[in-house]
Amino acid sequence: MFILRRPHLTRHLRFSRSNRVATVVSAAAAVRQDATLWTPAPLSLVESAAESLFHISIDISNSPDLAASYTRPGQYLQLRVPDVEKPSFLAIASPPSFAAASGAFEFLVKSIAGSTAEILCGLKRGETVELSSVMGNGFDVDQIDPPGEYPTVLIFATGSGIRTSCRLQHDQSLVNKELKDQRGEKNRKSD
Repeated sequence: MFILRRPHLTRHLRFSRSNRVATVVSAAAAVRQDATLWTPAPLSLVESAAESLFHISIDISNSPDLAASYTRPGQYLQLRVPDVEKPSFLAIASPPSFAAASGAFEFLVKSIAGSTAEILCGLKRGETVELSSVMGNGFDVDQIDPPGEYPTVLIFATGSGIRTSCRLQHDQSLVNKELKDQRGEKNRKSD
């Protein structure tokens, strides 16, 4: 059993009204990040998808609880790469049904110079990364209620969010609906 010690916040507090709140919040956030449970998982695919975008697949077959915790498109997690302290927040691009059946999470990652994402996109198949638990509520398609009154659903997405929004079509609540999506992409010709 892991016991998290209570931080000694009083020695970090300043008695100025304007600084005290910020200091307490910062200390609490640091404790929360340190308490994150990380699951090691190997990369099963790293390939270029477009200019500066990479398709990343991570094998989570040895972590069925992690796969089962992904229940809605739009949820995300944190990912850490070896020897880098700062994690990257990534939206899971594969639908929950794919993750459960295949034991893999897929991501569309934009490689940005100097970022954790750039290091991730440079890793090779078989190298291990660490994943946090799945976070967020995802896209609440249950809000489309009553379903009969909303025969068309409009979806807008840009950048790496395109992949996540495409997975909405697999959500059972949207199966009999007309989906219209508007996507924005940047390519070499539009520079």
